[in-house]
Amino acid sequence: MKNISDKVLKKIKDNNIKPKPRWYFITKNYFIWSIFGISIILGSFAFGMVLFIIKQLDWDIYHYIGDSFLKTIFISLPYLWLIFLILFTGVAYYNFIHTKRGYRFKFISILLISLVISLTLGTGIYFNGFSERLENIFSEKIPYYNKLVYSCEEQWMQPKRGLLAGTIIEVGLPENSFILRDLENNRWKIEASEVIWKGKITPATGLKIKLIGKLIDSNNFKTMEVRPWQQGQGRFMMGGNR
Repeated sequence: MKNISDKVLKKIKDNNIKPKPRWYFITKNYFIWSIFGISIILGSFAFGMVLFIIKQLDWDIYHYIGDSFLKTIFISLPYLWLIFLILFTGVAYYNFIHTKRGYRFKFISILLISLVISLTLGTGIYFNGFSERLENIFSEKIPYYNKLVYSCEEQWMQPKRGLLAGTIIEVGLPENSFILRDLENNRWKIEASEVIWKGKITPATGLKIKLIGKLIDSNNFKTMEVRPWQQGQGRFMMGGNR
């Protein structure tokens, strides 16, 4: 034992090794916990975005466009935000095991703790409407964001497959028809002689809607079903009559 102690002391002296002060370890521990907390929060935002995007999509239209439900799920999942959720959960796990007592916990326990906290906070972020505000900011400010995330806009802007969305700009010219400006600012004449209006909406100027129907030509579309753009959008939001 004495020989070992002598060797250790000699090595410390030869390499001029100095003990690190206590504040170094305290600061390091606080830093690791801070990164863990930030990772959990970022994971919560990512899960809130996943919830928002999934909720906005219409999962029942797959049979209108000839896709299987599994294919619709595969195309529509918000992979970008799911990757972020996994990434931030991984960072949180890595930092937790490097805390002072983190090594005592099993892998699955740390992973579940991180996920449960992120999912709980993320659900709160979604229900408080913060996810929607983030989505609007990302769509407007971040180039190519809309190409990375399969959005409601992308889902419904498929006129060749019978899906169209936009805002009514003229009503009743002629009867049983209206003019729509789609999400890409194109003008359409919509034939609506035999149409189901869902969600207690009625045709009115300024109303944003989704249409299921058939493409007639480059500027004409026959609709069979009209849905409100957002859930909860009803008669009280419009001023027109059917």
